[in-house]
Amino acid sequence: MAQGRQQNNGSRQRCAQSAAAKAPAEPPKAVCAQLEQMNRKLAAASAEILRYQTRLFACERQMAALRQENAQLEAACEQARQEAECASAHAEQLRQELARHAEAVRPVPVAAHTPPQPEPSAAQSQRPEPEAEQPPQPGPEAPQPAQPDWKPQTRLEHLSVELMNWFDDMMGA
Repeated sequence: MAQGRQQNNGSRQRCAQSAAAKAPAEPPKAVCAQLEQMNRKLAAASAEILRYQTRLFACERQMAALRQENAQLEAACEQARQEAECASAHAEQLRQELARHAEAVRPVPVAAHTPPQPEPSAAQSQRPEPEAEQPPQPGPEAPQPAQPDWKPQTRLEHLSVELMNWFDDMMGA
């Protein structure tokens, strides 16, 4: 067994010597130059990675800011929609009230107010006919003229108008 170990060690030494003899020995100067070149490439790659990470971080910050701005714009749009719906409902209510008021004020035809005339006799037929009756003048209950265009009154209404104008400008309208 001891002899087997010695033979094993001997073969290992011969293998190591033959491997050392086969490998060409490079001069240390060439190895250092190659190592220096690899270090420069590694430093350049690290710097490029750092630049990309910096740009990525800036893009992430910009995306976060854009998301926040988008959320604010969506909230403003939703608020403007709600105000527009309220204004539309209010305008519809005013139209209905105006229609009811116009029906209530509508003048009654003149023929409905005149009593039936007795048939004319011969004496009455020779009399000149009175001038045609003039239609009644509209009274104080005449329908009101249409209201002028709607104007914002509250700060919220002004902001809504400003926002809608901004959207129109963005859309090129």
